[in-house]
Amino acid sequence: MKKEPLFITFSTQKGGVGKSTFTVLMASYLHYLKGLNVAVMDCDYPQCSVYEMRKREVRQLEINLHYQSKAIALFDSLGKQTYPIVCTNRAGRGKIS
Repeated sequence: MKKEPLFITFSTQKGGVGKSTFTVLMASYLHYLKGLNVAVMDCDYPQCSVYEMRKREVRQLEINLHYQSKAIALFDSLGKQTYPIVCTNRAGRGKIS
């Protein structure tokens, strides 16, 4: 049976209430613990804090062999890679990390 995608959004005009934190927690829970395929669309242009956080994580893994080995062990034990994060812009195009 083919399943339709489910779209979940978190939004508010107020800044600093934890939207990005909650988004990462929920995406990680659904992806890693529940085994669902997840993609995050970061629509907070131009800030894109979730996307920028992932870029910082990737840079850290590139330069720190200790974190790199921990990440490899974690992903091997989970049997999954990270979920993609797309940063949208005003033109409606996104970058995938």
